[in-house]
Amino acid sequence: MRLTALAATLAIAAGLPAAAQPKIETPQMVVYEGQWVQTKVAGQKGALMFLTVPRGQKGEYFSISCERAGGGLVRTIKLGYPKPIQGDNVPITLNVDGQVTQATASFTGKARDDAYTKADIHTYALKFPSAADEQAVFRAMQRGNTLKVPGQTLPVDLRGFTAAFQGQTAYCD
Repeated sequence: MRLTALAATLAIAAGLPAAAQPKIETPQMVVYEGQWVQTKVAGQKGALMFLTVPRGQKGEYFSISCERAGGGLVRTIKLGYPKPIQGDNVPITLNVDGQVTQATASFTGKARDDAYTKADIHTYALKFPSAADEQAVFRAMQRGNTLKVPGQTLPVDLRGFTAAFQGQTAYCD
């Protein structure tokens, strides 16, 4: 999903009196707790993004894409940075309330961010040592309060994540 469209819609949603509600739904997206944005647009791999103005202004992004395959769902965590991280297949340690999980970040390309940074965001997909490790991260995020991502200065607030993660299944491509 283009970062500009997400940012614009989130800005509109944030300005509504209903923004204090746990869930706001438009024809294009669902916003959980004013910070987890789920696209409803087909062909966007069910993108679920943690998006706040401060993180957007820093060019720090966290998202989960989702596709249907083999009768199940395949989810991929993606990270966005304002500058490239050094190398490819870089070890990354995700930290959910002190519970750490290792993954490898692989460069997937650049996405233009015209809403906040007016620059390219360098994107990376995470690969975990096993499906069990990946599922452990998702479970920890559903129980946790804060996710820390290396190389990003602002943490990911996990308020609303459980509802957003469960709601994502309806929009997986």
